[in-house]
Amino acid sequence: MTISQLKTEHLRLPHTRASRIPLNDPRPRPTDPVELILVHLETTRGLTGLGLTYTLGPGAAAIRSLIETELAPLILGEDPRDTERLFRRVEARFRSTTGFRGLVARAYCGVDTALWDLRAKAAGVPVAQLLGSAKTAAAFVLSSDAFASSDPTEVLKAAQPLLQQGAMGLRLEMTCGDDLQQQADHLREIQDELGENAWLGVAAAGRCDLATALALIHFFDDINLDLFEDPLPIHDRIGYERLCQRAEIPLAVGSLCDTPEEFFQVIREGWLRVIRPDVSRLGGITPFVPIAAVAEAFEVAVMPVRLPEIGVHLACGLAAVPQVDYVPWFQEVFVSNLTIENGKMAPATQPGLGLRLNESAVAQFRVK
Repeated sequence: MTISQLKTEHLRLPHTRASRIPLNDPRPRPTDPVELILVHLETTRGLTGLGLTYTLGPGAAAIRSLIETELAPLILGEDPRDTERLFRRVEARFRSTTGFRGLVARAYCGVDTALWDLRAKAAGVPVAQLLGSAKTAAAFVLSSDAFASSDPTEVLKAAQPLLQQGAMGLRLEMTCGDDLQQQADHLREIQDELGENAWLGVAAAGRCDLATALALIHFFDDINLDLFEDPLPIHDRIGYERLCQRAEIPLAVGSLCDTPEEFFQVIREGWLRVIRPDVSRLGGITPFVPIAAVAEAFEVAVMPVRLPEIGVHLACGLAAVPQVDYVPWFQEVFVSNLTIENGKMAPATQPGLGLRLNESAVAQFRVK
Protein backbone atom coordinates (compact mmCIF):
# COMPACT_ATOMS: atom_id res chain seq x y z
CA MET A 1 0.00 0.00 0.00
CA THR A 2 1.35 3.39 -1.01
CA ILE A 3 0.11 6.97 -1.01
CA SER A 4 -1.29 7.85 -4.42
CA GLN A 5 -2.76 11.31 -3.89
CA LEU A 6 -2.67 14.27 -1.48
CA LYS A 7 -5.26 17.06 -1.35
CA THR A 8 -5.73 19.95 1.05
CA GLU A 9 -8.59 22.19 2.12
CA HIS A 10 -8.38 25.52 3.92
CA LEU A 11 -11.20 26.45 6.30
CA ARG A 12 -11.53 29.75 8.12
CA LEU A 13 -13.60 29.65 11.30
CA PRO A 14 -14.74 32.63 13.39
CA HIS A 15 -12.84 33.06 16.62
CA THR A 16 -13.59 35.55 19.38
CA ARG A 17 -12.07 36.06 22.78
CA ALA A 18 -13.70 38.08 25.52
CA SER A 19 -10.67 39.78 26.98
CA ARG A 20 -8.62 42.93 27.14
CA ILE A 21 -5.24 42.31 25.51
CA PRO A 22 -2.47 44.91 25.82
CA LEU A 23 -1.55 46.59 22.55
CA ASN A 24 2.02 45.32 22.82
CA ASP A 25 0.89 41.70 23.18
CA PRO A 26 2.23 39.80 20.14
CA ARG A 27 -0.56 37.22 20.05
CA PRO A 28 -3.26 37.29 17.38
CA ARG A 29 -6.01 39.80 17.99
CA PRO A 30 -9.38 38.54 19.31
CA THR A 31 -10.95 38.95 15.87
CA ASP A 32 -8.40 36.72 14.13
CA PRO A 33 -10.04 33.54 12.81
CA VAL A 34 -8.90 29.98 13.39
CA GLU A 35 -7.31 28.79 10.16
CA LEU A 36 -7.80 25.03 9.74
CA ILE A 37 -5.93 23.06 7.09
CA LEU A 38 -7.27 19.59 6.27
CA VAL A 39 -5.05 17.01 4.58
CA HIS A 40 -6.64 14.17 2.59
CA LEU A 41 -4.50 11.20 1.63
CA GLU A 42 -5.52 8.43 -0.75
CA THR A 43 -3.78 5.07 -1.16
CA THR A 44 -3.46 2.38 -3.79
CA ARG A 45 -5.56 0.09 -1.58
CA GLY A 46 -8.47 2.51 -1.49
CA LEU A 47 -7.96 3.59 2.11
CA THR A 48 -8.18 7.32 2.81
CA GLY A 49 -6.64 9.32 5.63
CA LEU A 50 -7.69 12.65 7.09
CA GLY A 51 -5.33 14.89 9.07
CA LEU A 52 -5.40 18.44 10.33
CA THR A 53 -3.31 21.36 11.46
CA TYR A 54 -4.20 24.91 12.38
CA THR A 55 -2.96 28.37 13.13
CA LEU A 56 -4.32 31.49 14.79
CA GLY A 57 -3.59 34.54 12.70
CA PRO A 58 -1.28 34.55 9.66
CA GLY A 59 0.45 31.64 7.98
CA ALA A 60 -2.35 29.37 6.74
CA ALA A 61 -1.71 30.01 3.04
CA ALA A 62 1.99 29.33 3.52
CA ILE A 63 1.23 26.13 5.42
CA ARG A 64 -1.05 24.90 2.65
CA SER A 65 1.56 25.76 0.02
CA LEU A 66 4.27 23.92 1.96
CA ILE A 67 2.11 20.80 2.15
CA GLU A 68 1.26 20.80 -1.54
CA THR A 69 4.60 21.84 -3.02
CA GLU A 70 7.28 20.68 -0.57
CA LEU A 71 5.84 17.87 1.56
CA ALA A 72 3.69 16.03 -0.98
CA PRO A 73 6.67 14.95 -3.16
CA LEU A 74 8.34 13.49 -0.08
CA ILE A 75 5.46 11.18 0.83
CA LEU A 76 3.72 10.32 -2.47
CA GLY A 77 4.49 6.75 -3.45
CA GLU A 78 5.48 5.88 0.12
CA ASP A 79 3.89 3.44 2.58
CA PRO A 80 1.77 5.53 5.02
CA ARG A 81 2.53 3.09 7.83
CA ASP A 82 6.19 4.21 7.84
CA THR A 83 5.43 7.24 10.00
CA GLU A 84 8.81 7.39 11.73
CA ARG A 85 10.83 7.01 8.52
CA LEU A 86 8.78 9.65 6.71
CA PHE A 87 9.10 12.06 9.62
CA ARG A 88 12.90 11.67 9.59
CA ARG A 89 12.95 12.11 5.83
CA VAL A 90 11.07 15.41 6.00
CA GLU A 91 13.06 16.59 9.01
CA ALA A 92 16.32 15.98 7.14
CA ARG A 93 15.01 17.76 4.05
CA PHE A 94 14.50 21.03 5.95
CA ARG A 95 17.40 20.78 8.39
CA SER A 96 19.80 22.86 6.31
CA THR A 97 17.31 25.62 5.45
CA THR A 98 14.49 26.63 7.80
CA GLY A 99 14.93 23.75 10.22
CA PHE A 100 12.00 21.56 11.22
CA ARG A 101 10.01 24.10 13.20
CA GLY A 102 7.58 26.96 12.73
CA LEU A 103 5.35 26.76 9.68
CA VAL A 104 7.17 23.66 8.40
CA ALA A 105 6.28 21.72 11.54
CA ARG A 106 2.70 22.99 11.49
CA ALA A 107 2.42 21.93 7.86
CA TYR A 108 3.78 18.47 8.55
CA CYS A 109 1.35 18.02 11.46
CA GLY A 110 -1.46 17.90 8.89
CA VAL A 111 0.39 15.23 6.92
CA ASP A 112 1.51 13.25 9.96
CA THR A 113 -1.95 13.05 11.52
CA ALA A 114 -3.33 11.87 8.17
CA LEU A 115 -0.60 9.19 8.07
CA TRP A 116 -1.53 7.99 11.56
CA ASP A 117 -5.18 7.93 10.53
CA LEU A 118 -4.21 5.68 7.60
CA ARG A 119 -1.85 3.56 9.68
CA ALA A 120 -4.58 2.81 12.23
CA LYS A 121 -7.17 2.15 9.50
CA ALA A 122 -4.81 -0.33 7.86
CA ALA A 123 -4.52 -2.10 11.22
CA GLY A 124 -8.30 -1.90 11.76
CA VAL A 125 -8.04 -0.11 15.12
CA PRO A 126 -8.42 3.41 16.56
CA VAL A 127 -5.22 5.45 16.85
CA ALA A 128 -5.50 5.21 20.66
CA GLN A 129 -5.23 1.43 20.43
CA LEU A 130 -2.31 1.67 18.03
CA LEU A 131 -0.53 3.90 20.57
CA GLY A 132 -0.99 1.40 23.39
CA SER A 133 -4.53 1.50 24.82
CA ALA A 134 -3.38 2.80 28.19
CA LYS A 135 -6.98 3.57 29.21
CA THR A 136 -10.47 3.56 27.75
CA ALA A 137 -11.31 7.17 28.68
CA ALA A 138 -9.53 10.22 30.12
CA ALA A 139 -10.34 13.23 32.26
CA PHE A 140 -10.69 16.52 30.41
CA VAL A 141 -10.52 20.24 31.11
CA LEU A 142 -12.05 23.12 29.19
CA SER A 143 -9.11 24.98 27.71
CA SER A 144 -11.30 27.92 26.88
CA ASP A 145 -10.72 31.08 24.91
CA ALA A 146 -11.16 33.16 28.08
CA PHE A 147 -8.50 35.18 29.84
CA ALA A 148 -8.23 35.89 33.53
CA SER A 149 -9.14 39.46 32.61
CA SER A 150 -12.51 38.25 31.29
CA ASP A 151 -15.67 38.75 33.31
CA PRO A 152 -15.86 35.75 35.72
CA THR A 153 -19.63 35.47 35.31
CA GLU A 154 -19.30 35.19 31.53
CA VAL A 155 -16.44 32.70 31.80
CA LEU A 156 -18.41 30.42 34.10
CA LYS A 157 -21.58 30.76 32.04
CA ALA A 158 -19.75 29.69 28.89
CA ALA A 159 -18.14 26.78 30.72
CA GLN A 160 -21.29 25.39 32.32
CA PRO A 161 -22.30 22.93 29.56
CA LEU A 162 -18.92 21.18 29.71
CA LEU A 163 -18.70 21.37 33.49
CA GLN A 164 -22.10 19.70 33.72
CA GLN A 165 -20.82 16.92 31.48
CA GLY A 166 -17.94 16.28 33.85
CA ALA A 167 -15.08 18.55 32.84
CA MET A 168 -12.54 18.71 35.69
CA GLY A 169 -12.36 22.49 35.42
CA LEU A 170 -10.90 25.31 33.37
CA ARG A 171 -7.64 26.52 31.89
CA LEU A 172 -7.42 30.32 31.52
CA GLU A 173 -4.74 32.65 30.19
CA MET A 174 -3.07 35.60 31.90
CA THR A 175 -1.63 38.65 30.19
CA CYS A 176 0.71 39.68 33.08
CA GLY A 177 -0.18 43.28 32.22
CA ASP A 178 -1.06 46.32 34.26
CA ASP A 179 -4.37 44.80 35.39
CA LEU A 180 -2.67 41.94 37.26
CA GLN A 181 -4.56 42.60 40.49
CA GLN A 182 -7.88 42.51 38.65
CA GLN A 183 -6.92 39.23 37.01
CA ALA A 184 -6.01 37.79 40.41
CA ASP A 185 -9.37 38.88 41.81
CA HIS A 186 -11.16 37.25 38.88
CA LEU A 187 -9.26 33.99 39.37
CA ARG A 188 -10.18 33.92 43.05
CA GLU A 189 -13.83 34.50 42.17
CA ILE A 190 -13.79 31.76 39.55
CA GLN A 191 -12.10 29.33 41.93
CA ASP A 192 -14.64 30.10 44.64
CA GLU A 193 -17.51 29.44 42.23
CA LEU A 194 -16.00 26.24 40.88
CA GLY A 195 -15.39 24.85 44.35
CA GLU A 196 -12.31 23.35 45.94
CA ASN A 197 -12.60 20.03 44.10
CA ALA A 198 -12.55 21.59 40.63
CA TRP A 199 -9.40 21.93 38.52
CA LEU A 200 -8.13 25.41 37.62
CA GLY A 201 -5.04 26.10 35.54
CA VAL A 202 -3.49 29.34 34.32
CA ALA A 203 -1.20 29.85 31.32
CA ALA A 204 0.99 32.91 30.83
CA ALA A 205 2.73 32.05 27.52
CA GLY A 206 6.11 33.22 28.87
CA ARG A 207 4.91 36.79 29.44
CA CYS A 208 5.97 37.19 33.10
CA ASP A 209 9.33 38.29 34.43
CA LEU A 210 10.77 36.43 37.40
CA ALA A 211 9.63 38.95 40.02
CA THR A 212 6.04 38.87 38.77
CA ALA A 213 6.03 35.08 38.54
CA LEU A 214 7.36 34.75 42.10
CA ALA A 215 4.62 37.04 43.38
CA LEU A 216 1.98 35.10 41.47
CA ILE A 217 2.96 31.68 42.75
CA HIS A 218 2.36 32.81 46.35
CA PHE A 219 -1.14 33.92 45.35
CA PHE A 220 -1.72 30.73 43.38
CA ASP A 221 -0.58 28.62 46.33
CA ASP A 222 -3.14 30.49 48.44
CA ILE A 223 -6.05 29.69 46.10
CA ASN A 224 -4.81 26.12 45.46
CA LEU A 225 -4.31 26.55 41.74
CA ASP A 226 -3.72 23.21 40.00
CA LEU A 227 -1.26 24.32 37.32
CA PHE A 228 0.74 27.41 36.35
CA GLU A 229 1.86 27.05 32.75
CA ASP A 230 4.73 28.82 30.96
CA PRO A 231 5.13 31.72 33.40
CA LEU A 232 8.59 32.62 32.03
CA PRO A 233 10.25 32.44 28.61
CA ILE A 234 11.34 28.85 28.03
CA HIS A 235 15.05 29.74 27.89
CA ASP A 236 15.04 31.16 31.45
CA ARG A 237 16.23 27.93 33.08
CA ILE A 238 17.59 29.68 36.20
CA GLY A 239 14.28 31.47 36.67
CA TYR A 240 12.32 28.23 36.41
CA GLU A 241 14.59 26.50 38.88
CA ARG A 242 13.98 29.32 41.40
CA LEU A 243 10.23 29.14 40.82
CA CYS A 244 10.18 25.39 41.34
CA GLN A 245 12.08 25.74 44.61
CA ARG A 246 9.42 28.11 45.96
CA ALA A 247 6.18 26.91 44.38
CA GLU A 248 3.91 24.37 46.01
CA ILE A 249 1.63 24.22 42.98
CA PRO A 250 2.72 22.31 39.85
CA LEU A 251 4.47 24.33 37.16
CA ALA A 252 4.46 23.38 33.48
CA VAL A 253 6.25 24.38 30.29
CA GLY A 254 6.00 23.34 26.70
CA SER A 255 3.39 25.21 24.71
CA LEU A 256 6.23 27.35 23.30
CA CYS A 257 8.67 24.46 22.67
CA ASP A 258 9.32 23.49 19.05
CA THR A 259 11.26 20.22 19.18
CA PRO A 260 11.40 16.95 21.14
CA GLU A 261 14.97 17.82 22.16
CA GLU A 262 13.74 20.87 24.08
CA PHE A 263 11.38 18.62 26.06
CA PHE A 264 14.08 16.02 26.67
CA GLN A 265 16.28 18.72 28.19
CA VAL A 266 13.50 19.96 30.46
CA ILE A 267 12.68 16.41 31.58
CA ARG A 268 16.33 15.52 32.27
CA GLU A 269 16.89 18.68 34.31
CA GLY A 270 14.19 17.45 36.65
CA TRP A 271 12.72 20.72 37.93
CA LEU A 272 9.26 20.32 36.40
CA ARG A 273 6.71 17.56 36.77
CA VAL A 274 4.37 18.58 33.93
CA ILE A 275 5.06 19.34 30.26
CA ARG A 276 2.66 20.73 27.65
CA PRO A 277 3.57 19.69 24.08
CA ASP A 278 1.58 21.20 21.20
CA VAL A 279 1.08 18.53 18.53
CA SER A 280 0.64 21.13 15.79
CA ARG A 281 3.76 23.04 16.84
CA LEU A 282 5.84 19.85 17.08
CA GLY A 283 4.83 18.43 13.72
CA GLY A 284 2.32 15.74 14.61
CA ILE A 285 1.87 12.55 16.60
CA THR A 286 5.21 11.01 15.54
CA PRO A 287 7.43 13.47 17.47
CA PHE A 288 4.98 13.46 20.39
CA VAL A 289 5.35 9.72 21.07
CA PRO A 290 9.04 9.71 22.15
CA ILE A 291 8.42 12.76 24.35
CA ALA A 292 5.70 10.82 26.17
CA ALA A 293 7.96 7.77 26.50
CA VAL A 294 10.81 9.75 28.07
CA ALA A 295 8.37 11.63 30.31
CA GLU A 296 6.86 8.37 31.54
CA ALA A 297 10.32 7.06 32.43
CA PHE A 298 10.98 10.19 34.52
CA GLU A 299 7.45 10.26 36.00
CA VAL A 300 6.59 13.55 34.30
CA ALA A 301 2.97 14.13 33.25
CA VAL A 302 2.29 15.08 29.62
CA MET A 303 -0.71 17.29 28.86
CA PRO A 304 -1.18 18.01 25.13
CA VAL A 305 -2.13 21.55 24.13
CA ARG A 306 -5.60 21.88 22.56
CA LEU A 307 -6.65 19.74 19.55
CA PRO A 308 -8.93 17.32 21.45
CA GLU A 309 -9.56 15.51 18.16
CA ILE A 310 -5.97 14.24 18.50
CA GLY A 311 -5.51 14.66 22.25
CA VAL A 312 -8.20 12.15 23.15
CA HIS A 313 -6.24 9.43 21.32
CA LEU A 314 -2.98 10.48 22.96
CA ALA A 315 -4.54 10.45 26.44
CA CYS A 316 -6.23 7.08 25.96
CA GLY A 317 -3.26 5.54 24.17
CA LEU A 318 -0.31 6.71 26.27
CA ALA A 319 0.10 6.18 30.02
CA ALA A 320 1.99 9.46 30.54
CA VAL A 321 -0.96 11.57 29.30
CA PRO A 322 -3.51 12.03 32.12
CA GLN A 323 -5.99 14.44 30.55
CA VAL A 324 -7.29 16.15 27.44
CA ASP A 325 -7.61 19.84 26.63
CA TYR A 326 -11.06 20.48 25.23
CA VAL A 327 -11.61 23.44 22.90
CA PRO A 328 -14.73 23.70 20.73
CA TRP A 329 -13.09 25.38 17.75
CA PHE A 330 -13.76 22.58 15.26
CA GLN A 331 -16.97 21.09 16.64
CA GLU A 332 -18.93 22.34 13.62
CA VAL A 333 -16.44 20.90 11.14
CA PHE A 334 -16.25 17.34 12.43
CA VAL A 335 -18.99 14.89 13.25
CA SER A 336 -17.61 14.25 16.73
CA ASN A 337 -14.86 11.66 17.00
CA LEU A 338 -15.12 11.60 20.78
CA THR A 339 -17.73 10.86 23.41
CA ILE A 340 -18.20 12.15 26.95
CA GLU A 341 -19.63 9.75 29.50
CA ASN A 342 -19.41 9.68 33.29
CA GLY A 343 -17.14 12.72 33.28
CA LYS A 344 -14.54 11.16 30.98
CA MET A 345 -13.71 11.61 27.31
CA ALA A 346 -13.18 8.67 24.98
CA PRO A 347 -12.28 8.40 21.29
CA ALA A 348 -14.59 6.94 18.68
CA THR A 349 -14.26 3.18 18.28
CA GLN A 350 -13.90 3.09 14.49
CA PRO A 351 -10.42 2.63 12.99
CA GLY A 352 -8.17 5.68 12.64
CA LEU A 353 -8.75 9.04 14.24
CA GLY A 354 -12.50 8.69 13.75
CA LEU A 355 -12.76 12.05 11.99
CA ARG A 356 -15.77 12.53 9.76
CA LEU A 357 -16.46 15.84 8.08
CA ASN A 358 -19.67 17.81 8.29
CA GLU A 359 -19.75 18.66 4.61
CA SER A 360 -22.17 21.57 4.99
CA ALA A 361 -19.85 23.21 7.54
CA VAL A 362 -16.84 22.54 5.32
CA ALA A 363 -18.62 24.26 2.42
CA GLN A 364 -19.55 27.19 4.68
CA PHE A 365 -16.04 27.84 5.97
CA ARG A 366 -13.95 26.80 2.95
CA VAL A 367 -11.49 29.38 1.65
CA LYS A 368 -11.60 29.37 -2.15
